[in-house]
Amino acid sequence: MKNPFEKKDNTTLVIAATAGALTLGALAYLFLTESGTNTWNSIEHKFKDTAKNLAAGFISDKTGIHKKTVKKVADHIVK
Repeated sequence: MKNPFEKKDNTTLVIAATAGALTLGALAYLFLTESGTNTWNSIEHKFKDTAKNLAAGFISDKTGIHKKTVKKVADHIVK
């Protein structure tokens, strides 16, 4: 028989719910407010450049193709 006075550890559930709430709040701010939209537009270019650099570096390491060549192709794909 289970002990009814034994406490369950719900730490993971509380942390996941808190992280989800914070993430949803940040996304709501970025996409539903005018100042958030302005903020998103200002960081979107930096985000795309960082993603292209990471992808170009990864592909360059795996295939041996020069990183500049891969980045030029990525520039044409992601605009």
